[in-house]
Amino acid sequence: MPQDASVEDKAARIIAENVYYAFRGQGTTLIDPSHEETLLARLAEAIRPGIGGSVNAIVTAANAVLSAWERGSEGAPSPRVRSVNLADGSVTMELTEGEGLAQANRGRDDV
Repeated sequence: MPQDASVEDKAARIIAENVYYAFRGQGTTLIDPSHEETLLARLAEAIRPGIGGSVNAIVTAANAVLSAWERGSEGAPSPRVRSVNLADGSVTMELTEGEGLAQANRGRDDV
């Protein structure tokens, strides 16, 4: 991320990274390493408008990106974002399709 990136851009990227790592760690959708940056960029771009606003908007935007990504892949439904902590960028994920709840608090302290 460029050094001149805004606080909002940095926050969006941190949340996007936390969503990505939780999705990758708990999900069944395989992500080719060469596509990692593409998914991170899509997440950050979708999340950015919600920074400074509604947490629900951020959750909805992140989940829309994950759903679109998953549609192009094979595998069982993967976790979705349940909540975001704007203070530290951590996320809580939950499994979809009634598979139960799995929490992944992926947090960083540099927001």
